[in-house]
Parts: sequence; structure tokens; C-alpha cells
Amino acid sequence: MRRSLVGVLSTTACGLGVLVSACSCGSDSPGRPEQPQSNVSLATDVVASGFDTIWDLAWGPDSTIWFTERPGMISRVNPRTGAISRIGQMPVQENGEGGLMGLAFHPDFSTQPFVYLAYSYASTTGTRNRVVRARYDGRVLGPPDVLIENIPGSSIHNGSRLAVGPDRFLYISTGDASDGTNSQNRSSTAGKILRLTLEGASAPGNPFGTSVYSFGHRNPQGLAFAPNGALYETEHGPNDNDEVNRIEMGRNYGWPDVHGRCDGDAGSNEVPFCQTNNVVEPLAEWTPTIAPSGLAYYDASLIPGWRGSLLFTTLKGAALFHLTLSADGRSVTSQERLFENRFGRLRDVMVGPDGIVYLATSNKDGRGTPGPTDDRIIRVRPQ
Repeated sequence: MRRSLVGVLSTTACGLGVLVSACSCGSDSPGRPEQPQSNVSLATDVVASGFDTIWDLAWGPDSTIWFTERPGMISRVNPRTGAISRIGQMPVQENGEGGLMGLAFHPDFSTQPFVYLAYSYASTTGTRNRVVRARYDGRVLGPPDVLIENIPGSSIHNGSRLAVGPDRFLYISTGDASDGTNSQNRSSTAGKILRLTLEGASAPGNPFGTSVYSFGHRNPQGLAFAPNGALYETEHGPNDNDEVNRIEMGRNYGWPDVHGRCDGDAGSNEVPFCQTNNVVEPLAEWTPTIAPSGLAYYDASLIPGWRGSLLFTTLKGAALFHLTLSADGRSVTSQERLFENRFGRLRDVMVGPDGIVYLATSNKDGRGTPGPTDDRIIRVRPQ
């Protein structure tokens, strides 16, 4: 349902120098080897800077980088010149982790130039989250139409990443709004992956006859599709077990009863809960936590050894992670950590059509130490 809403150094230490060799720096997941995947040196440079808490990066149909800032601004930047165009402002409530978050495009943008956005807003019952779409006229965004709203929100755990799948449905990650009971409650839209039509209705074929696609999530911050349609997700754990998951329709991802794998580390009830509640275990998990955020699937050949792998940024970990997937995409065979502590907190990663990787810093989010030019969009490519 819709309604109108007005309104050059090569180094063996990861992350040091302007050039880094792909390398690994310790292992967070017992039993999961972490090892180098290539010997390529990666050069970095700043595309644009001076932003306030970049949240999402997306390669636009106009061959520019579109991005959101948490206070509500939507902008474009030319990756060749660094020229910035401000194109819209959403009426957000920036409260803690809330504000303007996810961004996605209609797959037929040339004829239906709609931009999808997720953001927090104030309601009479507290913080809530909504997803809207707005038409782009080639210069600015028009008034947004609400697709879904009243998603429980909080000062923490709002999600909210957007992705349009190969099935032409809109996928939305939602956090548990700091109340873990939301995640197992299939009547709540919090702690879920939601799937909608591009017009805002619950997608036909959803497993429970509602907008819910999967449940049992804590704070999913990244969504990315592989070319074969497999959906991957990053998720914040509590004080343990940050996760990367492969999302399957109708499945339970365990929170708050399960932390990471079904190995009993969340208490004596964890294993029987897994056995009786159709719980999916993560592809990888990290303790101590690293706060995984934006996620991308690398389907290019520019960086040797990366094709068919996952890339994700981390906030607490302050690094870019590269996960090599098995041939069937159902397990992680190795991982490496890049740029550790080089740029500070990293919120998102995006792969351009030529295989160049872009990172967004998040040092102005209230938990980082911003430098004089933060926040920044950083380009990563082979030297």
C-alpha cells in the first residue's frame, strides 16, 4: 500500500601504507583458516570527502555513485571528477543508529526512475522505520511515497539495507529494535528480512503470507545477491558471534535463542532450539565481534582471486573482509582482512561495473574518531 508523503608501500601488515598486499591478520573463527588469496597490491585514493555518516553506496544507472548520509541527505558523486550533486533530503529522525539508511533502484530505471530509501522517523509510539520510493527527474527526487512503515525502531538495531533481487522483488533487512522477542515473532516486521513487490505489497510466494521472508535476525546490516540469485547477509551479534549468513526463504536464523552456530554457547537450550525450530547456521562467525556492515558480491575479474567472493566492511573491526566461497556458495573456504585501522570505521562497500571497489567510512557516527576530511568515499583498485 502506498500513500504520498510530503516533504606506496607494499606491506605484510594489513592496512598500512597507501598500497597494501592482500594479506591476513589472525583468525576470529576457530577452525576456519584465514589465509592470503592473492599477491596483488591494492592502491587507494579518496573520491570525495566531507560527509556526515555515509550509510549506503550504490552504483547509479547514470554511472555515478549514489549515497545516503544518516542525517537524511541523498547525493551523487562523479567517480571520475569527484563532483557532488545533492538531490534529496528525507524527513528522518536521527536517533543513535537511526536515520537515513538503505538505498536501491528500480530495475527499469530508464522508464521507471524510482529510488527506494529506508529511514527512521518519530511516531507517537516512539522510533519507527519506513521504506519509501521517490521519482528522480534527472535533477532531484520528488515527494516520496510510503511502501511500508511502522517497522519497530530504536536508537539501536534498525537494520536497514535494501536490495532488489533477480526476482524483481525488494528485500529489506530490519533489526530487532533492541527487543529480541521481535525476532521470533513472525507477526512483527522487526528482526526480519522482508520481501515486497516494487509497489510495496507483500511479495507473492512469501512463506507466511505476509512481508516476512526470513526471521530470527538481530541487526542485519548488509544484503547482497550472487548472480545465481543466492542472497547473503551480514549480522551483528551481541558480545559474540557476528555472522555472515546465506538467506533461505522461510528459515529461522535463531536470535535471540541462538548465537552463531548451534554449539551451546548461548546456553543449554541452544541445541534443542536449533533442532526443533529449523535454524540455519551462519557461513562464518566472529568472536570477538567486528560489527560487520555493508556487503557486496564480487563478480568481476579486475582484482585477481576475488571473483565469486564476498566483501564486507566492519565498524568495530575497522577493516574490509574478503571471504572466499566454495564452488556451491554454501561455505567459506578462507578469509582475509584488509586495511585494518587504515581508514577507521567502515560502513559500506560497493563494486563498480569495472570491478573497482568503493568503501564508505562511518567515523562521524558517534562511535568513531573522525579525521579532518571524514566521512569519505574511498576507491580501491589494483596498482
